[in-house]
Amino acid sequence: MELASGNVFIRKNKGKVGDVVDGHTHNFDHTTIFHVGAFHVKAKLPNGTVIERDFVAPSHCLIRSDVEHEITFTADGEFWCVYSHRNAQGEVVQEDNGWGAAYV
Repeated sequence: MELASGNVFIRKNKGKVGDVVDGHTHNFDHTTIFHVGAFHVKAKLPNGTVIERDFVAPSHCLIRSDVEHEITFTADGEFWCVYSHRNAQGEVVQEDNGWGAAYV
């Protein structure tokens, strides 16, 4: 489920133990908030360095732009990815303007 809430965009993710959100990147930084459950995050930096961390809710992490990341549910749970709205020039804006690349 995706929604705009004030000055942020939220992408909700629910899953069961063993579910994987395949590796992907985004155009801008975003925060991932772990609400319920436990998760393993594998991140590959642009220089090829791989960082792996485990999170138990409640917790959060910052995912930098252009960092390929994969999230595995190590327990049933839910996390939200939270993005700033942006314009086509990449500047943070306060209201959703429909520019979808801000959340890709």
